[in-house]
Parts: sequence; C-alpha cells; structure tokens
Amino acid sequence: MTPIRLRWVIHGSIAAALFVFPYKYWLTSPVLQYVSIGRWRLLAIVSAAACGVALSLLRLSTSALSCGALAGLLLGGTWAAWTAPNDVPVSVDHAFASHLVSFWQDVALLTASATMAALCGAYFRKRWWDFVVKVGS
Repeated sequence: MTPIRLRWVIHGSIAAALFVFPYKYWLTSPVLQYVSIGRWRLLAIVSAAACGVALSLLRLSTSALSCGALAGLLLGGTWAAWTAPNDVPVSVDHAFASHLVSFWQDVALLTASATMAALCGAYFRKRWWDFVVKVGS
C-alpha cells in the first residue's frame, strides 16, 4: 500500500471514529423526549458541520472525511439498532438494514453537511494561509 493511500485510510478511520460515538448516542439519547425532532436534527447538522470544519483544519482530505463520516454514521446507527432492547435477538446485518431503511435521509444529510463544511474550511484555511504568507513576506 502506498503511503498516500495509507494516509487516506488513516484519515478516513479517524473521521469514522469521530462520527460513530456521537451518532450512536444522538439516536438513543433520552433527551429526545423533551426536544422536537427538528431541533434535534438541527443540533446534529451543526455538530456534523463543526466536526467537518475541525477535521478540515487538521488537514484531513475532504474525500477521506466524507467517506469516514458516512462509514461512521452507518456504523453508529448499526450499533444503536443492534444494542437496542428487543424481544428477539437481532443480527448485525438486520440492524444495519433496519437503520438504513429508517435513517438513510439523516445519514445523507449529515454526511453532506460535514462534507460541505469541510470544503468551506479547506477553502478558508488555504486563503488564510496565503494571506499569512503574503503579509509575512
């Protein structure tokens, strides 16, 4: 494996790890009883965008971040569906399919918001760095 490809895999794994745990708890948090779904979804979008910008500022490639966010959201949702209390034991593939059927729009929306925020963060980071170099010379 080439060093560039290995770096991409590591960056994608970091992004996935960053999205797995918050998303799992976002799906299972008891606070959902007190907050509307719209506000809860807005909080998730803002959180995903903040993670996207933060990872972009840490120089993770946008493609690795996007794939990692998608993988992390799918893993976190599968984990939440698999560990939810059920009368009948649920297999991992059934938990994955169940989560995907129910939450594919949220997964797509959160992945897109993280990716767009990462693109904006990369754009501003590059412009800021060019400005700093120009002012410094």
